[in-house]
Amino acid sequence: MQILFEDEHLIAVNKPSGIPSNTLESSSIDSPSMEELVARLYAPNPAFLLHRLDVGTSGVLLFAKSEDAFEKIRDLFRLKKIKKIYWAYSEEELKQELPLEITHSIAHHPKSKKRMVVIEPDKMAKRPQTFYRGNPIPAHSRILSSTPVEWLGKPLFRYEVEIITGVMHQIRVHSRFVGIPLIGDPIYGTKNEDPISSFPRLGLHAKKVEFKLGNYLYQIEAPGP
Repeated sequence: MQILFEDEHLIAVNKPSGIPSNTLESSSIDSPSMEELVARLYAPNPAFLLHRLDVGTSGVLLFAKSEDAFEKIRDLFRLKKIKKIYWAYSEEELKQELPLEITHSIAHHPKSKKRMVVIEPDKMAKRPQTFYRGNPIPAHSRILSSTPVEWLGKPLFRYEVEIITGVMHQIRVHSRFVGIPLIGDPIYGTKNEDPISSFPRLGLHAKKVEFKLGNYLYQIEAPGP
């Protein structure tokens, strides 16, 4: 396990793809979670998971070292005072001008607990129950840049994405909505809803977090995947 940063308040680790963030997720996957691994490493001292990344997502994952730090940093997440930058990989080239703001709300799929959908007001106004379940959740993503790269032997486009909100599967569903489904995504990976099975992992990496805590500015970055 790679420790990216540590001080008296927090621990930042580089989560590998394929490992769950929290213990609840690990019950359905044959792997200990990052929450369990960090708890073992720091026992008997506490380590409180501050947020989560999807199982397939790699990158910066934060833990608090005290209840006081946990409450303060969780408040920063809640108040949208933590800047979160991701690298998202797709086979498709975005045709729209960058930076691109995506502000469509997201809701749960009407028939799947694992899937989210983008709310398109014109399409869904008449019969919302047909298209989504529960209440729409405000979601805001910002695609900052696009870079042609080769990753794991495949030519791809790497998009730098900032998320202002933190809705379940937000980058994955927003990316698909604008025509750049992420490589290796079994849920949203292709426009015809078939999974991309030839790529070994989800093309999403939590690259950087930035926030102020007390008198300090934290800028924590993970190496590329």
